[in-house]
Amino acid sequence: MPAGPHDVLELAMDGLFRRRGVLDPSRVVPGLGASLSESLALGYLATGACVQHELGSYLGLEKSTVSRLVAGMTEKGWVERGRDPDNRRFQKVVLTGPGRLAAAQIAEAMRQRHERWLAALTPEEQQALAIGLPALVRAMTAELGADE
Repeated sequence: MPAGPHDVLELAMDGLFRRRGVLDPSRVVPGLGASLSESLALGYLATGACVQHELGSYLGLEKSTVSRLVAGMTEKGWVERGRDPDNRRFQKVVLTGPGRLAAAQIAEAMRQRHERWLAALTPEEQQALAIGLPALVRAMTAELGADE
């Protein structure tokens, strides 16, 4: 019996997470020691400083998890945090020099990895991916909400 769309999607999502190194921090950028959450946070912070709750909303993480994440990145020297001058109740998070370097290393490693993967696809597969993945994200966003 041929696999249905559900089976194809389930296998693809499982494969994406396992093969992208989501569960293995050493595979994001070997030697850097950045988890997937740290990598995503560094990428987001590379666009500019933000308050912790904004970072949590972007990552889809609870407040306590974001606090631990930011504390860990602070210990690694990648971010600094302090009170937001516009609203002293909020913690503002900003990349340090080493944090900017780590974010750039992660972005470049991901770009190179994605280019290799895309080069292994036929033009038809690349086009199907370019149409299908954004459509899947749109459907997921509609169901789960923009903050998920």
